[in-house]
Amino acid sequence: MSDPVAHAQQVRREHPAPDGGLLLTWIRHTERSSTGVVDIAPGGGLKPHIHETHDEIVTVLEGSVDFRVGDEVFEATAGDVIPVAAGTVHAPIHSSGGCLMISVFTPWFDPDAPDRVFVD
Repeated sequence: MSDPVAHAQQVRREHPAPDGGLLLTWIRHTERSSTGVVDIAPGGGLKPHIHETHDEIVTVLEGSVDFRVGDEVFEATAGDVIPVAAGTVHAPIHSSGGCLMISVFTPWFDPDAPDRVFVD
């Protein structure tokens, strides 16, 4: 993306999550971080996983999602910021009505060799 500003709703319109699924659309990679828009369709989510070498910061923009961090599961809603340290089990496990989020990874996240290990 060459534009310095990404509008999450526009990214969602251009790259919607599949029915009952989740889609991460990368909007920027630098040498030190990667940023993506995450669209979760109603009924969608992701299995619990860890990133061995990446921290992730998730910000919920719209909707809500049952989110797991470690052994805790809670409802994350618009405005919530969820910092996840490398090695911590986490996931947006289920959204009944859909959800729009931003995820920032540090260091840079290689989409061709993702640092994602599913657990449970």
